[in-house]
Amino acid sequence: MRSQRFFSLPFLVFFALIQTSFAAEPSLTISPKTWEVYQGGVVFITVSGNGLRGVKVLRGQREIPFFPRATDGSFVALLGADLEEAAGAKKMVIKARGKTDTEVPVFLRVKKKDYSTERLSLPASFDRFDEATLARIRREKKRMTRLWSIASGQRWWEAHFVAPVPGAITSPFGLRRVINGSPRSPHSGVDLRAAEGADIVATNHARVVLVDDFYFNGKSVVLDHGGGLYTMYFHLSDFRVKEGSQVRKGEVIGLAGMTGRVTGPHLHWGARLNEARVDPFELLNKVWDKQ
Repeated sequence: MRSQRFFSLPFLVFFALIQTSFAAEPSLTISPKTWEVYQGGVVFITVSGNGLRGVKVLRGQREIPFFPRATDGSFVALLGADLEEAAGAKKMVIKARGKTDTEVPVFLRVKKKDYSTERLSLPASFDRFDEATLARIRREKKRMTRLWSIASGQRWWEAHFVAPVPGAITSPFGLRRVINGSPRSPHSGVDLRAAEGADIVATNHARVVLVDDFYFNGKSVVLDHGGGLYTMYFHLSDFRVKEGSQVRKGEVIGLAGMTGRVTGPHLHWGARLNEARVDPFELLNKVWDKQ
């Protein structure tokens, strides 16, 4: 007598659902295949797949959006590593929406980078502030920090980025300063040579989210390029934009100066990418696909 196999209806339904799920799962193409970045660096990611409708990457508790590229239907994003982020492999998850939701584990390998150190001897009064000044410094720091925690759901930047001023670097990104034997926070931007009154331009399309005068940074402009990317322009002598306005790449946003706590005219240019302090020259030096 030929043996027969009997399966319960719940089992057959469950089996059919599994088969359907695997058949509908989109095949993702991720470029580059290996995500590597130095401390303070930036990597450009492309994700594509049939029927892909949306992509984001989960890094810890933060969701980093990908944005559609009109030329080929793929999705792109910028990822960065803070200049003091611990080296090693960081596990993340790509979440893709298609016919079904797909999750793909990925790793961002953060590589150590050695930055130079500068040792200075300054008068003891250099770090002495009265209570009113300290309160102002704390308020201004808190205000800046709030900005970095917001990632706009819209992207304004386009490839390629431009330099805000043509001057040479006078103080590099990541420079470690030791003042009177005490280590200080590393330099989170670059100082660029700029004569008093020189035009400072937006490095890419953006929304102006801050225009104000700060104790350390002087007259400052911060631009939100979307997707968690901000650039900042400090020590200006004058403004040419207002908060809430939209600016185009290459548009003059202010004039170079020496406001704030500085010894001479120059531009401090910085970048934050999803709260990470990254070298703004990474935005200029990357080879971007045509957007």
